[in-house]
Amino acid sequence: MPKEEKQKSSPKNKQEQPEAPEFFTPKMMEAEEIKTLLSWQAPSRPFRKKDRSYYTTIAILVILLVMIVFLWLQDFLLIGVLLALAFVAYVLAFVPPHNIGYRISTQGITIGEDFYFWHFLNAFWFKEKEGLKILHIQTGLRFPAQLMLVLGNQDEEKVKKLVARFLPFVEVPYKSWMEKWSESLQKHFPLENIHR
Repeated sequence: MPKEEKQKSSPKNKQEQPEAPEFFTPKMMEAEEIKTLLSWQAPSRPFRKKDRSYYTTIAILVILLVMIVFLWLQDFLLIGVLLALAFVAYVLAFVPPHNIGYRISTQGITIGEDFYFWHFLNAFWFKEKEGLKILHIQTGLRFPAQLMLVLGNQDEEKVKKLVARFLPFVEVPYKSWMEKWSESLQKHFPLENIHR
């Protein structure tokens, strides 16, 4: 009798248990022709020539941090990292970026030599930085987590309509606690003299 009950209950269990969903893999635009929708040349990153006060503030901060690390921790590796970061900040602020090609196609987005398929991208929004309009695209990748396309002389509405065919537009993008903290820090403690 128990064997019969097991046999009767097993088909029910098979029917009641939902099958494991198959892993979703989007198709690579099989039916549509691959074509370029928009392409342009613009700087690789937002850039504005910094004031002398910016370099002075960076130098003072680095000297203070190096002195603190040397006197309390005596960690020469950390001092080297601080000096390297100061050098990178100086180079990014002093050397203007070169122009690169941006391309939006039916298959994805190309930034310089890098290509990203639409199914790796999640949502997009626009921001303005250093007087330039920038298209931000959230990715599903670990790195880069976000793409930044400098629009240059491209019309924002035109770009918005093209990208909205493939990705959802976000009015107010989500900000991590790190982004909120850095924006607050920049607002309350600017590196440049804002009174000039």
